[in-house]
Amino acid sequence: MGQAETAGRRTQQQRREETRAKLIQAAIDIIRDQGAAHLTTAKVAKAAGMTRGAIQYHFENPKDMLREVIIVVVGFLSDQLEAENLSDMGKTARLSRVVDLYWHGYRSSTYEVFIEIAVHGRLDPEFGQIVADALKVLEKERDEQWLRLFADFPQSDQAKLEWRSHLLVILRGLALRQMFSETPEQVDGIYEYAKETYIADICRRAKLN
Repeated sequence: MGQAETAGRRTQQQRREETRAKLIQAAIDIIRDQGAAHLTTAKVAKAAGMTRGAIQYHFENPKDMLREVIIVVVGFLSDQLEAENLSDMGKTARLSRVVDLYWHGYRSSTYEVFIEIAVHGRLDPEFGQIVADALKVLEKERDEQWLRLFADFPQSDQAKLEWRSHLLVILRGLALRQMFSETPEQVDGIYEYAKETYIADICRRAKLN
């Protein structure tokens, strides 16, 4: 196989990936602006500037496309954590930075898209199972990432994962308050207090002080 043919195939593969990514982003934008119940393949195709045939080529059905949206949305936070060189930080500074990165994900419009999809899944048992299956795989990956981030802490893996569970409860509650009632400034104040309390508790448990 010549270099030109190899380059051509690579470029073709890149085009397919770019098209797929554009369709997924169009679906995310529609869910964010109109809600999951209003998502249709026709709307996605129009928003992406493509034909419905393009969607049928890349996704078996609309629910398959939504499953890919879930993977992209939930993977958003993990990508943020991987993008930073957290291993060079001291334990307390690292914990603080991880909490901030988690909050950045939960306060974003990306998380609002996840909420929309989750509610849609609750009303559609078949799709709800697709959501549950996708989240099961992704949560396992994120648990493993969390354990890597705090591998030098002496506590057991179970204890560390409990820390993550507690953090998620806090941040999910704050995200919902931000969506439905509080102003961003009010939520920022609540977050800072919650973060300070959370880190103090983890430092006590991990005997960092």
